[in-house]
Amino acid sequence: MEIAWFSDTWLPTIDGVVRSMLMFKKELEKKGNNIYIFVPGKENSNNDKIFYYKSKPFSKYKNYRIASILSLLSKRTENIIKKIEPSVIHSHSPGILGIHAIIASYKHKLPLFFTFHTFVSDSIYLLFHGKMQEIAKKMLDAWLKWYMKRCSCIIAPSNFVAKEIKRKFGIDALIMPTGIDTKRFEKGDGKKIRKKYGNKKIVLHVGRIVKEKNIDLLIKAAPYILKKEDVIFIIVGEGPAKEEMKEMVKRKGLQKHFVFTGFVPDEELIEYYKAADVFAFPSIYETQGIVAFEAMAASIPIAAARYKAIPDFIKDGYNGYLFNPFDAREMAEKIIAAMNDKYIVKNALEFVKQYSIEKMADRLLEIYERHC
Repeated sequence: MEIAWFSDTWLPTIDGVVRSMLMFKKELEKKGNNIYIFVPGKENSNNDKIFYYKSKPFSKYKNYRIASILSLLSKRTENIIKKIEPSVIHSHSPGILGIHAIIASYKHKLPLFFTFHTFVSDSIYLLFHGKMQEIAKKMLDAWLKWYMKRCSCIIAPSNFVAKEIKRKFGIDALIMPTGIDTKRFEKGDGKKIRKKYGNKKIVLHVGRIVKEKNIDLLIKAAPYILKKEDVIFIIVGEGPAKEEMKEMVKRKGLQKHFVFTGFVPDEELIEYYKAADVFAFPSIYETQGIVAFEAMAASIPIAAARYKAIPDFIKDGYNGYLFNPFDAREMAEKIIAAMNDKYIVKNALEFVKQYSIEKMADRLLEIYERHC
């Protein structure tokens, strides 16, 4: 099958959307499909089935790029689609490249799929303040409704997201989480990372460092944890709130207990997972939470926020622990409980096998074929 994907997020940025696309791309290509990707880049260029559109870095978050709206006046997308003759157009975001997807679908009479990866309105604070935030959110919701009404099929990565789409927009969505390469996270032993940080117990967080990931709650919970356990908190990732979080750590006198690694390559990331004694996941942003699945596959116990999509997958006391995402003391208690519970690791490992990338890729192909 020839498949065209459109996204306003792409490498070198690593977020949930990009991770999802990379995993599905690898598996679908293994199954003999061709994936063509339309994404922002520094210049208009082509590189091995990836078509880049000239864009500028987003001023509030320079890792993200925004394609020029003028690109919509060009016939470049139309000419590429004519050449590759895809059976499927799949949009992974509703921005400028997402509009290219709609136009391509309409002009070539192709089915348009859209995965609702992100609650974009939760990041509106990066652009607007005060009363303007509420106005912007209403405008964004109106845009999303218009956008999704033009799609043949909406894909939600969790039951929670499907319900929200139905509640807010009156649109039905199919539930299909992103799968992960479970075998990859069985590898590695973490000894090198443990040695690097003094063989202390490790509380790990992996993800973008932004306000909505709620990392400040982990910093607030740290003193409660340190009263009972001698641990080091390792924060893996980059983002615009990184300096703010580091400053908060400094104000609380916790510098010797926190490490901000910055970006870590995938092969090294596995070592961090394997070194950890517990995975802390306080995010209030998730439509699925891929990093939680990675932690489960790496046999790391999880303590996560009881918020949005996370309880769809993590059951308190069974395959992880859940806490109130606004209660630092409860978070500390659940992190300590998870760290000392061997049974949840076994249950989590069995649970995550249901979401192998092989199974999810087969399901995605079924969805494509059903709606083509």
